[in-house]
Amino acid sequence: MASTIQTENNQIHAQYEDIKQTSKGDPIPFCSHMHIQGPRCDEISAHYHEYIEIIYVLDGTFMASVNGHEFSISDGDLLLVNAKEPHAFRRFPYCRYICLQFDPYLLFSTSRTSFEARYIMPFIMSSSSPQRVITAEELSQTKVGSLVEDANREYSIREYGFELAVRSNICQIFLWFLRKWHAQGVNLGITATMRNEDIARLESVLTFIDENYMRTVSAEKMASMCNMSYSYFSRFFKSSIGKTFSEYLTYVRVTEAEKLLVSTGMNVSQIAMETGFSNASYFITQFKKHRQMTPKKFKQRLLMESSS
Repeated sequence: MASTIQTENNQIHAQYEDIKQTSKGDPIPFCSHMHIQGPRCDEISAHYHEYIEIIYVLDGTFMASVNGHEFSISDGDLLLVNAKEPHAFRRFPYCRYICLQFDPYLLFSTSRTSFEARYIMPFIMSSSSPQRVITAEELSQTKVGSLVEDANREYSIREYGFELAVRSNICQIFLWFLRKWHAQGVNLGITATMRNEDIARLESVLTFIDENYMRTVSAEKMASMCNMSYSYFSRFFKSSIGKTFSEYLTYVRVTEAEKLLVSTGMNVSQIAMETGFSNASYFITQFKKHRQMTPKKFKQRLLMESSS
């Protein structure tokens, strides 16, 4: 699907790329690979996706265009591309790099607290990261490079528990980013596009959802609580979180349903009611949409893996 993406200064025609991956039939929110360029240059045309992307150059030179800005990265440099940002690449002969991509919601813990959203927003609000390229010199005294390499190794080998290992590596990488920018007194871009009042409103909405997802929660009610019109609130929420209000509410409910499937003996109908779905049929449809399998199959697979 080709789209025209509005950037800071102009519009870019970019192709949408769906990069969701699976492991043993289960969707996993990340992927990684090492690319080794041959003796010729080539180009990857402008595209965008819902994942955050890290390019870590091991050897050679790599040119990137992100949101209309040009960057050159070489041995030991790292490039950060936010979710849904248009980007294109030109790869020079014999360059070698790791490409690590992941769903920004991987950075949420299973409890999804509003304070986490404050940290994650810089990476899901397009063009808000204060620094695109981290140089080899900056990385030389850190573990970031080895964390990227280890994430790629874990993803490639896929030993038991690799999903936890990759998630841990990604969280450590982004903790480093956040602490680095905080220590430098860098504004993470949230208040550059959002007033403090709006941040407080968003946090109150996220907290309300976490505490009331099992009940009827409407965008209209949230808009009223924030003293916003429905249309303004809808745009505000989507631009802040990267999902529509309905998509985020369903994400929360499915996440909570997964916990109940694992930790209780409740049946599908009971879990549907407990997590705010209107009926079991709708719950199954939404769960399958997010997890690519029914709740019953999800639980069966977990039980099989835990006993093996």
